[in-house]
Amino acid sequence: MAKILIPAIAGGAALALVGTAAIATALQKNDVTLTVDGVSSSIAVRETTVGDVLDLEGIDLGSHDVVLPAADTTITDGMEISVAYGRELALTVDGEQRTVWTTAQTVGQALSQLQLDDADSKLSATRSVGIGREGLDLEVSTPKEVMLKADGASAAVRAAGTVADLLAQEGIEVDADDEVKPSPETELSEGMTVKYVDVEVKTSTRKVSVAYDTKKVKTDKLAKGTTKVTTEGVKGKATETHTDTYRNGKLVSSELTSTTTTKEPVTEVVRVGTKETESTASSDLTPASGTTCRASYYDTGSVTANGESFNPDGLTAAHLSFPFGTKLKVTNKANGRTTIVRINDRGPYVGDRCLDLSRGAMRAVGGLSSGIITLTYEVVS
Repeated sequence: MAKILIPAIAGGAALALVGTAAIATALQKNDVTLTVDGVSSSIAVRETTVGDVLDLEGIDLGSHDVVLPAADTTITDGMEISVAYGRELALTVDGEQRTVWTTAQTVGQALSQLQLDDADSKLSATRSVGIGREGLDLEVSTPKEVMLKADGASAAVRAAGTVADLLAQEGIEVDADDEVKPSPETELSEGMTVKYVDVEVKTSTRKVSVAYDTKKVKTDKLAKGTTKVTTEGVKGKATETHTDTYRNGKLVSSELTSTTTTKEPVTEVVRVGTKETESTASSDLTPASGTTCRASYYDTGSVTANGESFNPDGLTAAHLSFPFGTKLKVTNKANGRTTIVRINDRGPYVGDRCLDLSRGAMRAVGGLSSGIITLTYEVVS
């Protein structure tokens, strides 16, 4: 009997030892490092696979999430598990819309993954902006080669965004008067030509003179055909305001917008004679016959010897003795020109002269240039 029991006991002890090892293995913990979206933590787990660890941590993977190593990988001590959540990116590139999924956590990382990380691109969000698990809308304008014509010069420029972005990049400040083609809000396209004209509207003032008016007053105090200025005309002064338009620094138009008079002009008053006088020199008059002598002329004085106002342009003359009102026919011996004068003054007081004609009378017989002429005269009435 003893020989039978001993093997039995020995066999049970062996079974017991095997069961204890299995239990010990099942109770053994492994240290793993779990990193979720860049945030790491160290945990001790008894789970068998990566998927079991994720379940333990309440991490539910979606179709766009990434886990490394794979979920069915067996856990080993010291293992590192990485989880990156997928994020939906509603992307618009140069006006074209598309949806992409990325595990990037910032705009900059996403652009790098998508090979859209040109430093000159125009973005609707900065590169440092985070992308949450709810996703993000992002607009990207890639740089274009365009031709900029400004200030009369042309230059090839690389820029992204709109025409307004291009001008701002080049340090051009646009105001309401400036001309921009195409319009500032237009999206840039490859090979586009952008024209900018700096239009400046300024106000300027100028000092100007104001012409005076002339007022003519008829008077029978002067011989017909003669005039006399009784009030000298004086120009006024004014300030003109102009609106000046400059294009690229050059004045292209100036419009008078207002005039302010600072000094009124003085109207000139001219007396116009209506008094009928003796006829002027005429080819119808026959030459005078009678006395021949030397005659001079005068054009100064205010009142003649008979008391009337002296009119230097009238057909009158001075004689030492003829009664006032006597009319003489006089003929210039040098040219034969003849006129009739009326005696209204006394003179001349020079021994070799017999008559002193008014300036008008001397003009009538063509003697002004010589001043003294030889004439023939006869009394006609």
